Amino acid sequence: MSQNNFQAFKLFRLDTRICIGALIFCACALFCLSAVALEEWENVPVDAEVSLETMIESLPKFVKTPEGGVAWEVLAKTEGKEVITGQFEDNDVISVRPVFPDEVKALDGQTVLMQGYMFPLEQAEKQGRFLFGPFPASCPYHYHVGPNMVVEVQAKYPIVFSFDPMTLSGRLELVPADDEFNVFYRMKDAVVHKP
Repeated sequence: MSQNNFQAFKLFRLDTRICIGALIFCACALFCLSAVALEEWENVPVDAEVSLETMIESLPKFVKTPEGGVAWEVLAKTEGKEVITGQFEDNDVISVRPVFPDEVKALDGQTVLMQGYMFPLEQAEKQGRFLFGPFPASCPYHYHVGPNMVVEVQAKYPIVFSFDPMTLSGRLELVPADDEFNVFYRMKDAVVHKP
C-alpha cells in the first residue's frame, strides 16, 4: 500500500469512527428526548395509538395557554376531509382539506399568541421557517400529530432553536388547501413573545 493510499485509508477510518460516534450520540439523544416526552403520557404504552381526545387531555402537561392567547384545543376542533387531487401511476393522490369551525374562522388574519414547541425544518441554530405544535418533537423525521395541531411558522427574524416551550406572537392564516404539505395553519411574521 502506498503512503498516499495508507493516509487516505487512515482518514477514511477516522471519518467512519466520527460518523458512527455521531450516529450513536444522535440515537442516544433521540432516545432520551423521547423518554422525557413519553414519561408525560401516563399509562400509555409506547406502541399505542393515541387518540385526539387523549392528546387534548394531556395538553396542560406540556403547554400553557398564554393570557389572551389561543389554546391548542381550539385549533384541534378543525376536522380534515380527504379529497382526491390527482393521479400518479394509476393511484389516487389524496390530500387533506380543513373544515374550519366558526371559532377558528374568527382567528383568520388575527395576531395570535400561542405557546408550543419548535420542530425545525433546517439544520441550523436559527430557524426562519419551522413547524410549531403543543408537544415536544419525539422523531426527527415528522411530527406525530395531525395537521389540526400543527402551525407552519414563518418568523419575522430567524429564531434560535430550543427544546423548551416558547410563546410566539404572529398573524394566523388559515390555509383552505395545501396539497403539497397539508398545512391547515400558518403564522406569519412570528416573533418570540417575552411577558
